[in-house]
Amino acid sequence: MTEIDTGRAAARRVLASRRGLMCGVAGLGAVGALAACGASEPELSVGEDGVLAQTSDVPVGGGIVVGETVVVQPAEDEFAAFSAVCPHRGTIVDAPNDEGVIICPNHRSEFGLEGELLKGPADTGLTEVDITVENGEIILA
Repeated sequence: MTEIDTGRAAARRVLASRRGLMCGVAGLGAVGALAACGASEPELSVGEDGVLAQTSDVPVGGGIVVGETVVVQPAEDEFAAFSAVCPHRGTIVDAPNDEGVIICPNHRSEFGLEGELLKGPADTGLTEVDITVENGEIILA
């Protein structure tokens, strides 16, 4: 084997080991992302009768995401609902955080408990959804 051939073989081994390392790192990242997804709260869905949630499910000063709707309780016994679809790129927003801010996980747009835009890149607030509250249930109107 010539010196050039030996150098090429060594270069191939280095490239192969780098490629293997990068694939391994990418694989670990994917496993971590999947594990993070599995650790999230279960997805809530709208009942057949249009019931989004029980009033007791929605924290005062916060809210929950049910399917494509975010249901909030800005003040005691005051409920509202908005489309959970971010007007920027269509990503489903997260439930309000401890400060009552609804954040889009995609590009970090922020919305208040009244659906108003607090911070872009979105250029409008969340679209209001009509609801009724009866017998402790929040129902799509």
